[in-house]
Amino acid sequence: MQREAMEFDVVIVGGGPSGLSAAIRLKQLAADAGRSVSVCVLEKGSEIGMHILSGAVIERR
Repeated sequence: MQREAMEFDVVIVGGGPSGLSAAIRLKQLAADAGRSVSVCVLEKGSEIGMHILSGAVIERR
């Protein structure tokens, strides 16, 4: 079986505010240095930022 593959310089797991800001900042720093960087942001939700809230269950008693 043949699998499709893609190569990136940086992979960021999580498309929440911190993941997106990290990706943007990396691209800005690369542009300032005159370099090109490929950045991939992975999000397990159906939309970007879907899992911003924790799935933790808190027992209050």
